[in-house]
Amino acid sequence: MAAGTTPAPSTMLKDGDLPPLFRQSDQWALRHQSESFKGVRTHLVVLLLATAAALLTEQASGHLMAALAAVLYGVTILLGLVTSRRRSRTHWQAHRAAAELVKTLAWQYMVHGGSFHSGVADPDAVFAERLEERLRELRTCGWEDSREEAREFGTGQITPQMRAVRAKSYAARRDIYLRDRLLEQTVWYKNRAVRSRRAAARWSAFTAALTLLALTAALLGTTGLLGGADLAGLLSAAAAAGVAWQEVRRHGPLTYAHTLIEQDLEAARVAMSTTVTEAGWADAVGETERLMSPAHTEWLVRFGG
Repeated sequence: MAAGTTPAPSTMLKDGDLPPLFRQSDQWALRHQSESFKGVRTHLVVLLLATAAALLTEQASGHLMAALAAVLYGVTILLGLVTSRRRSRTHWQAHRAAAELVKTLAWQYMVHGGSFHSGVADPDAVFAERLEERLRELRTCGWEDSREEAREFGTGQITPQMRAVRAKSYAARRDIYLRDRLLEQTVWYKNRAVRSRRAAARWSAFTAALTLLALTAALLGTTGLLGGADLAGLLSAAAAAGVAWQEVRRHGPLTYAHTLIEQDLEAARVAMSTTVTEAGWADAVGETERLMSPAHTEWLVRFGG
């Protein structure tokens, strides 16, 4: 097979062919992620409105703006308490880790990768043991187990399609893995890096513009042209909120991490389609799956910050 070419067509694997627990955890992760971002965004907006009301207090007659500022600051405190109690970010990360755990174990099981190499005596038992052991750890971190029936635990997560793929020849399994897993993930990381890069550029331009406006307002304020209004303070607060939002979304660090992972996956795909033999296949799959783990992404994000 030529370097960098797409594997020949074979069984197309969909999310529905993976363990049901992957889809459940993935849906919960997306839900908690949305809740986490909405909570932070609402918190920042209300805090900015409270700051605006406080700055306008001196310009307004009576106590209306002062009362409004007090109410908004109170709402800000309440939102902070609610957010900390709901722990949406913790639950999001725990469910994302669970979803990716189930997915990587399923792929290693199907293509004889990692601990599920061709020589293992009972791959189903290994799958069940690894799955339940890691899930027990994630429960302590906020993962919520939605399974109720005994058949949904352990080997009950192995779908018929997973067993069908595992029973195929090495060449067929290799082609399925290179296309349906590696190529798909390489494209995904590439697209995510592009999106994060564009978002980082937009928010950086936005906060830079607000900072420039704040500087301009401060200079005009010294001449008395603004009539005593503290626009510089309001614009500075808006710029600070923009920076805080960027820190929450981590566009810059994620661009760095996703770009490196995409490059590593492409290199792995070329190597696994050309030089990796059947004897080294299990180790190559295990290392490739490590590159796609949330822990590896977080490690790269720390350096990309």
